[in-house]
Amino acid sequence: MTLNLSKVKDVYFEVMFQSQTDSTNSSTDTFSNNKSPKVLLLDNITTSFISLCYTQSQLLSNDIILVELIESQQNLTTMKHLDCIVYINPNLESIKLLLSELRSPHYKKYYVYFNNVIGKNHIESIAEADEFEVIEKIIELFEDYYILNNELYLLKKPTINLPNPVVAEAEGLTSLLLALKKTPIIKYDSNSIELKRLSSEILYIINSNSNNNLFDDLNRRSDVPPVLLLLDRKNDIITPLMTPWTYQSMIHEFLTIDKNVVALPDNQIVLGDDDPFFNQSLFLNYGDLNDNYQKYFEKYKLETKQSSINNDQLLNISELKKTLTKFPEFQKFSTNIGTHVNLISKIDEELKKQHLWEIGELQQTIICGLESQSNIKTTLLEVLQNKNISTVNKIKLILLYTYKFHESSNDLNLFISKLNEPSFTQEPPAPEQIHLIKNFNVLFDMEDSKRNQQHQQSSQDQPFNNNITKNINQQGLANLFSNNKVNFKKFFNKNETPENDNVYLQYTPKLKTTIQNLLNPDSNARPNSFFQTLIPEKVKQQYGNNSSNNSIQDLIIYIKGGVTYEEYRIINELSKLNPKLNIIIGGDEILNSEKWLNKLYELNQSKQINSNSTNVSNSEFLSDGIDRRTALRDIL
Repeated sequence: MTLNLSKVKDVYFEVMFQSQTDSTNSSTDTFSNNKSPKVLLLDNITTSFISLCYTQSQLLSNDIILVELIESQQNLTTMKHLDCIVYINPNLESIKLLLSELRSPHYKKYYVYFNNVIGKNHIESIAEADEFEVIEKIIELFEDYYILNNELYLLKKPTINLPNPVVAEAEGLTSLLLALKKTPIIKYDSNSIELKRLSSEILYIINSNSNNNLFDDLNRRSDVPPVLLLLDRKNDIITPLMTPWTYQSMIHEFLTIDKNVVALPDNQIVLGDDDPFFNQSLFLNYGDLNDNYQKYFEKYKLETKQSSINNDQLLNISELKKTLTKFPEFQKFSTNIGTHVNLISKIDEELKKQHLWEIGELQQTIICGLESQSNIKTTLLEVLQNKNISTVNKIKLILLYTYKFHESSNDLNLFISKLNEPSFTQEPPAPEQIHLIKNFNVLFDMEDSKRNQQHQQSSQDQPFNNNITKNINQQGLANLFSNNKVNFKKFFNKNETPENDNVYLQYTPKLKTTIQNLLNPDSNARPNSFFQTLIPEKVKQQYGNNSSNNSIQDLIIYIKGGVTYEEYRIINELSKLNPKLNIIIGGDEILNSEKWLNKLYELNQSKQINSNSTNVSNSEFLSDGIDRRTALRDIL
């Protein structure tokens, strides 16, 4: 099975919504072909999964006439003529609520589905609580994560006061592995103690489930074992700070996408699989985006004009009927046109308001070394003295400069003095912002030398292009529907030149180099020795002890600390370049620069605590691991 998240979603929900119909039909005679209305009973966790995957009309098409929360059990109305589909997470709270519901059922029959593995003791408790014998079946569906796109997933945030959050994180990832039918080799960044704990937990879950056949024969169709690659966000602190220039990334940067929903002041926009323009454009840079939108709009005008001509020439009822059936499509087309002109307009407003044409070019110049340090410093000082530039954007530039050049305290003091000068700054920087600037290199000094060497090599390969146009196109979107074409490509040298001639797309996320080196171990970019490898027993039995040396066909990536939409774009590009390679990526959060800066402030404030935690001895780590494993055995 390839790494197809959309197929996983479709198969699981088909099982959930159709299997009880088949069961009912097998026990009926006269009305075996009739569908019956049902209630869908969810918990707080699975509600968000369903809302991400299914619209209200899709639920209705599957005969779901009512959706209820199991947490609101006291307010449920008794309807003994309706069957109930229960879809909940197998956590202790939801199990207790299910037991209470079974002891006093509100509905006729119950088809119970869990979105992850449920322990044997919980199954026994459910059987004891089913005094009225209302349960028809219990099935485990492995979807304890969010499917955002076909190649992008998101683990749910752990609940408050969870005793072992790493266990919940590992269970979410193993749920993904079970859904994809993969038992992988586990590779993790050896510099991260958090990933060491997480990988050990995943290995334990896989090995400890060998007796119940959960992970048996999952790789039977694979010639080589799949790889689960665990990465730490702290080993690439730059990518979330850079201003993105592709459509999906820009929407998240300026407007924020929360589980495929963009919340605007006047409405909500859902960026789903049924949005044709978005699916065609999510990876396009800002220059190509305008061309694509113009073509899309011209197609709309042509089709609606043609429909108007046909209306004037209708000759019979059949032609009238054919024309009327197109009206819903035209309405959907029109709504989609309006949705994306709204999004593009807001992006354009932010680019101008924040002066991001200049800021974005300077970011790329700094991190890719497109000019000398002295020239970059001069330009940065000019920006710091520009009151029209926001404080946050100035801080991002200082952090990038700090990372790239490891500047002295004298330079830092000069930058901070400019930030604190009221005549230069819109609003004074907060204490935590100043503290972060002063401690930025101290927070992330573990890999600075290696990273700097990589960026220096990058700068040698990508010299500064002095021919890039620097005059900002002030024309807005007011004429987008007129015959005058809006030129969003003003800053993009796209006349049959390579993409890296675009100054705004010089920087490439570190993830690309990491994957390329993983696929080609002879590369000098990042030796495999930086990764530790754990091999489950099932993989050893099938492929032998040297299985980690095999080539990679299936790669599942997880970034602890957050993934960006730009890294998702990189995954999509690599998949197209390597048709035999299946890659998906995910994280515990989808980052933009604002979210990442907030994480950096928190990390800086808790530096001493984190420093103490990384000094845990091997004996303490093993002891902690044993404690968690004992707890997990009790659950299972």
